Amino acid sequence: MSKKYVSLVPDKYMDGWDNVYKKQMEGKLDELPQQYVHYALQEYYLFTQGKDHEGKKALEFGTGDGRYACFLAQLGFEVDAVDILPSAIEITEKRAEALGVTDKMNILLTDMDTFELQPESYDVISAIQCLQYLYEGALPKLLELIEAVKPGGFLLYGGNVKPHFKTDPPLRFITTTELKTALKGWELYSIAKEVRLVRPKDRRGYIWTVSNC
Repeated sequence: MSKKYVSLVPDKYMDGWDNVYKKQMEGKLDELPQQYVHYALQEYYLFTQGKDHEGKKALEFGTGDGRYACFLAQLGFEVDAVDILPSAIEITEKRAEALGVTDKMNILLTDMDTFELQPESYDVISAIQCLQYLYEGALPKLLELIEAVKPGGFLLYGGNVKPHFKTDPPLRFITTTELKTALKGWELYSIAKEVRLVRPKDRRGYIWTVSNC
């Protein structure tokens, strides 16, 4: 397996995301904000509507194109946004500029696997569609993220479950049981699953939660 980007993720996946982000950057800067945010972030917004997030800290783990990190910044959070791809960092910076939240963003080029998490250091941690790419490190990293949430804080999690097409190497899906066990003692504001037909003959399972420590 090549190690062009990171020790755990094959280049074929990283190259694919890299191409997606570069293509997005070919468009107009003012078009970047016009994209949806994941169910977990939508639900968090509804659950906490009216609360003051100014001065609170959030982590967007595996920021990708930056839409979730910028959404949290728009809510008032001081946001750490991390990703291993330079193109992800660049498009996140451009999106933050387009939305006027650059001053609330700390955008870091780093590997999810080695990013150092301090216990009880964030008011909100968002990890959407990223942990499964740590393979057998997925569940241990979830537990680290949970420990990094401050008392009273929130975890916003989303990932795949079966059904899913076969990958090489096989992705490590965090199951519903594992997620509920990891969050034992937390208040699960929501926990939901769905199966979506992404394209003909391509059915994929998804799970997400908004959980309060």
